Amino acid sequence: MATPAAWHVRRPAEGSGLVLACDFSAAGRPVATFTELAELLTTGCALWVTAQPEPDEAVKMTGREHVARWAGDLRGRGPVRAVLGFCTGALYAGALAEEIARSQRRPRLILLDPEPARASMLTGFYESLVTRRFASVLSPADAEAALREGRRAAADDTTGGLTALADRLSALVREVVEPAFARVGLHGARVDEFVGLATSYLYWIAAADSCPARGRWATATALNGNTEGAGLRSFTAAERSGLLRRAVYLDVSHTDLMRSPETARLVDDLLTDDKES
Repeated sequence: MATPAAWHVRRPAEGSGLVLACDFSAAGRPVATFTELAELLTTGCALWVTAQPEPDEAVKMTGREHVARWAGDLRGRGPVRAVLGFCTGALYAGALAEEIARSQRRPRLILLDPEPARASMLTGFYESLVTRRFASVLSPADAEAALREGRRAAADDTTGGLTALADRLSALVREVVEPAFARVGLHGARVDEFVGLATSYLYWIAAADSCPARGRWATATALNGNTEGAGLRSFTAAERSGLLRRAVYLDVSHTDLMRSPETARLVDDLLTDDKES
């Protein structure tokens, strides 16, 4: 069978059920990925992780269109045992599980540090590029100017929602990246590649906002780390009420959650527990 275009196959297996994972993973990110989690799992299953479309397509897509793209690549590929989601990928996971349930038994839904899509996530990502990724090549004045423009973008009229904010911040990313890369002798395709990845991530968060958690997460088990403000800790008590079937809190950071043996053990248990749904 042909390799799925909308998925990265992280763990091939035949006849043991398919497990899907929703995440925006990029090479070199410090936060653990589903690739690391897959290496720790003992349950026999295939594991596929969402692949992003090209950046020029990603900027046009709604959350529903992302889900339709992934679901369309599953036709004829066997039953889905479970859908996993990390961070804002949990929003997509809930929507994907609902879509899959139209044609088979509802797959198990397992969420890891599930988070809502908020404007602060987009602005935080932009600010981290300025203050961390490019701190060594931006002058203090240039860095402050870039941060000031980011704050101005966030304060602009918000009637367009997160997509409008992604529009503004993606333009600012290019304004920061082009001169920063030029100072270290990188131009052209390298700039476009980095800007494309950053832009895709901004629109990934923005589009996730159209995939509501409430209702769709009602059958889910969430495994949450100990990082303040991450995962379920980013919801208010009122927002968490009735949101999930079950929540388990682990003594492991957001960064290390998917490389933790304890996380893998719990995911294995959930994948093999016939009483879960």
